[in-house]
Amino acid sequence: MEAAALYFRFKENLATIVGALNSRLEVRTMPYNVSIPLEIDLLSDILRIYGLNFTSATTGAARIFDFQQWYLQNEEAVNDVMHRVLEDKRAYMKTATGVVLQKEMLYRRLEYFKETAHTLEVMMIQQNLGSPKHHNYPFLNQ
Repeated sequence: MEAAALYFRFKENLATIVGALNSRLEVRTMPYNVSIPLEIDLLSDILRIYGLNFTSATTGAARIFDFQQWYLQNEEAVNDVMHRVLEDKRAYMKTATGVVLQKEMLYRRLEYFKETAHTLEVMMIQQNLGSPKHHNYPFLNQ
């Protein structure tokens, strides 16, 4: 998907993820408790370069609730920064693993939110249709 489409659907993807995590969807076997806070922190690193500071002490996938609330309060500024980063082909940032283009870093974060939203949406549809579980996890039956 093109970067502009990822940018324009970010708010919708964020809402889909939050809605899925607020539902009765079973996600304990999924890696979201690790990946969501990591991706939010990486996105926050990009926004911090431009003066937008998001911090949250919430652990696990629940951090996305704090991020969504902060995003909705700062939506115009965040969208302006994301637009500026996506337009700038030369801006870079230092990370723990080296130097990367800000645009590439942002693009990967937006892709993550799109893919996560899509996966959770498919899982919710399957659950609503009464699809059988693919694996029987004993701890889920307790």
